[in-house]
Amino acid sequence: MKKLMKKMLMLGLMMTVLLFSGPVQAEENVSVQEEAQTGTISISVEKFSLGEGYYVEPVQIPIYTGDTGITVLNRFLGSGKIVWKSNYLVGIYGAQTGELNVPASISKMESHQDFGDAPTTETALAEGLTYPDRLSEKDYSPMSGWMYSVNNVFPGYGLDGYTPANGDVFRLQFTLWGYGADLGQDFMGGMAPINQTDKSDLTKLLAEINSSSKKSQYLQDAQFKTLYDQAYKMMMNFEATTKRARELYNELKAAIPVVTEPVSATYHTHIQNVGWEEIWKTDGVMSGTSGRGLRLEGIEVKLSGTEGHDLGIRYKTHIENIGWENDWKADGVMSGTKGRGLRLEGIDIELTGADAGQFDVYYQVHAQNFGWLDWAKNGESAGTAGFGYRLEGIRIVVVPAGEAAPGSTERPFVTNN
Repeated sequence: MKKLMKKMLMLGLMMTVLLFSGPVQAEENVSVQEEAQTGTISISVEKFSLGEGYYVEPVQIPIYTGDTGITVLNRFLGSGKIVWKSNYLVGIYGAQTGELNVPASISKMESHQDFGDAPTTETALAEGLTYPDRLSEKDYSPMSGWMYSVNNVFPGYGLDGYTPANGDVFRLQFTLWGYGADLGQDFMGGMAPINQTDKSDLTKLLAEINSSSKKSQYLQDAQFKTLYDQAYKMMMNFEATTKRARELYNELKAAIPVVTEPVSATYHTHIQNVGWEEIWKTDGVMSGTSGRGLRLEGIEVKLSGTEGHDLGIRYKTHIENIGWENDWKADGVMSGTKGRGLRLEGIDIELTGADAGQFDVYYQVHAQNFGWLDWAKNGESAGTAGFGYRLEGIRIVVVPAGEAAPGSTERPFVTNN
């Protein structure tokens, strides 16, 4: 009897470390990140043991100097979403759905001498939630709670002891039975785990895909979409083999479509009484103002979608009291002046690089007392000269060479000569 009590005490102490996340400073200010970024990690929040899939799907997030598992979770989920108890992570608000479908592999696990048979969907629902607004320890089973793994290893210490490293795969997972045995955790004196298949690489690949700006374009490819959906099912499958997980990883990675973005110009202007526009404009959207009589004082232009092309863009402006700039500015460097109150009156823009001949750049300006002038092209001047009129707005587009102009090109530049 004494041996049994000693064994249970050791098991309880071990799971206190594994299930809870260590001391947490709930008052910690995580709204401002002043430290230097040291890399990225892949992170997910999983409820596979309940048959409910992801609470948060895999994504990549930045990590910073001084980060621990606690600061990462506070920043990622929001400290207000995490339930603290004696400085331990015991629950997450909003993570409960009540739509359980306990996997058969968990229901077939061995029974526990104190807690009885492994849970089924029916018995888990009967056990229920401790609180209706969160998913917490001992919900649906007396052996449940939140655990975390890093690169498929469940550390034997709290989250305050985990220092994130660039490239880590950090998975916060809900265990239903066996204090993590259902998740593949194998600890001395505990239950035999269901499976210890390493799904870290697959998680990381899903995080890369989900964090890509091209994800929606990837999913338009039927073959990729099929493999992507299979990967999600694989992650939820407690009986998946390491061999199949590796095969699916290789298949999904090889199937990522090559997405070619169209070449486009992005630009913003420095406006009288306004300063620099916060949002860069693109594809012919106006930068500047209309009907407010405010002069443009500076402009920055760059290209996007140039991957695979030897292509750049340069530009120069005609400035009040200065005239045409002597030097071209290029690829996002400011043309014009700042803090001198001098208006722009004209602009030349042209493409550079070995592939410049494959594209045309068109640009149109809104000039004082003239309104919108016609479109200039490939280094032609746009605006006015000799009037002392300000530029108030500009539009820029890049199109394949020879494509029709966006509008009339007859009168892009007016001189008082």
